[in-house]
Amino acid sequence: MTLVVTVLALAGATGCESIDLERDQVIGLVNDARSDAALPPLRHNVTLDIKADGWARKLRDACSLSHSRLQDGAPKDWQSLGENVGFGGTIADVQAGYLNSAGHRKNMLDPRFTQMGAAAVWGMCDGQRRVFTVQVFMRSLTDR
Repeated sequence: MTLVVTVLALAGATGCESIDLERDQVIGLVNDARSDAALPPLRHNVTLDIKADGWARKLRDACSLSHSRLQDGAPKDWQSLGENVGFGGTIADVQAGYLNSAGHRKNMLDPRFTQMGAAAVWGMCDGQRRVFTVQVFMRSLTDR
């Protein structure tokens, strides 16, 4: 089994749990980047959303970045996993940071990955409103 992990921190800026509209924005931006690279979109995986939500809340509450233990909360049939974590003033700002980072970009554009879950959680850190995003990527044993 393969694990791929990358970290990103961005300075930036509203305040509660990840909602579907924001999660959809995170996933949409990843799939836009994949489309631009002539790659198929990633399928949405709710189990990975739950993992991402929990981790994004932990990051927000700690006002810091770190990676989860990727296997924790992942579907049992995972073959490869990857994760991007970051924070910034807007979801688009964080996504731009991911795209400008070789490791984060590699996770998003890795053709092995076929599924993803995501979270976007807002909070106050160091007097600034910030959004913490978590993107979790997976290929399962049954994916072709």
